[in-house]
Amino acid sequence: MEIAYVLSQNSGGLPHYAAQLANAVAKHADVTVLKAKETTADDVFSEDVRVLNTFESMNISLPELRKLNFDVRRNLTALASYKNLRLIDAVDPDVVHDPTDLFPQVKFYAKRYRLDERYPFVVTYHEVPIERFPISRPPDALEGLVDALIPDLRIRRSIVHTENQGAVLRDRVDDPESVSVIPHGVNDMFGNYDYEEHPEEDHTVLFFGHVIPAKGIDTLVEAIPLVRERVPDVTLVVAGNGRLGARSRKIVERHPGSFEIHDHFIPNDEVGEFFSRAALVAVPYRQQKGGTKGHSGALATAFSFGKPIVASSAGDFPKQVGESGSGEIVPPRDPVALADAIVGLLEDSERRARMAERSAAQGDRLSWDAIAETHVELYESILDER
Repeated sequence: MEIAYVLSQNSGGLPHYAAQLANAVAKHADVTVLKAKETTADDVFSEDVRVLNTFESMNISLPELRKLNFDVRRNLTALASYKNLRLIDAVDPDVVHDPTDLFPQVKFYAKRYRLDERYPFVVTYHEVPIERFPISRPPDALEGLVDALIPDLRIRRSIVHTENQGAVLRDRVDDPESVSVIPHGVNDMFGNYDYEEHPEEDHTVLFFGHVIPAKGIDTLVEAIPLVRERVPDVTLVVAGNGRLGARSRKIVERHPGSFEIHDHFIPNDEVGEFFSRAALVAVPYRQQKGGTKGHSGALATAFSFGKPIVASSAGDFPKQVGESGSGEIVPPRDPVALADAIVGLLEDSERRARMAERSAAQGDRLSWDAIAETHVELYESILDER
């Protein structure tokens, strides 16, 4: 069986997700990945995966837009380079799978070359907004508009990570049975690097990932002065690309000793350094309309390092974190409740240790070997139908 993966993003968590999926599936099938010439996961792919540097790299992402870092010519050239999707014919796969959300440029050229008619086409959706044109998030609204102008592909299977996402997507597609829920695998690849491991710091809280409002970073920053009243030496480490909002920057300026800001992309070989230091990881995401958010690359990484977690009740976090016993759940956009949960864990090392064990158990349950086997079964079911 030959699987062709289309990796349509070159930064953020999606390249890591696609690389780990490709590596795991390559233990069961022949795997080819068509990707941009440079991605943040280039050193992740195993020797068992055939990698084709097919597209030009772009810098279209929310963190870069917030920094006003947008090269129009470069991005237009990169978008046009997806005409190279026609090279899939040279691979001649049994299944074509876009594990990175089916961005408009992939949809356009896949339709132009009739890839969905000539190959079984599978898409993994990491985000399933209940509103197709969310006014509160202009970049997403623009993407939704562009997507609506492109004829729909014939998608044989759609994959989401949580049941709430599946419920929304099943109402949107012609065949609800074509939607499968497969959890997000843990980001255990970061533990394979030769990083500088530090002793755990009892009062250090880590926020990891894109620094954007949707991930609740402003609520977390607002909570830290409240934590500081009871845990004076608390430190919030912010590690990820993006830019804090004006109000958050003022709070950081007033309490410089309580914040350590690394607002840039964290290289793969440095990620373990940040997680080794952390007493706990904060995932305070905002609630999306319809509750369709419920997974997180930062959460998947916290599981892989066996870290206790404080998460909001957004989407599927209550099940992944609360029911698993790997952390505390608090309401979104509630800095007081978030501060109370952080203080409770920072002051109770035995409770943190129990949660750390359960977090590590989640990491074992969501291993990529298990996730890959589920994908292979899905591919085989498609081929059996043919």
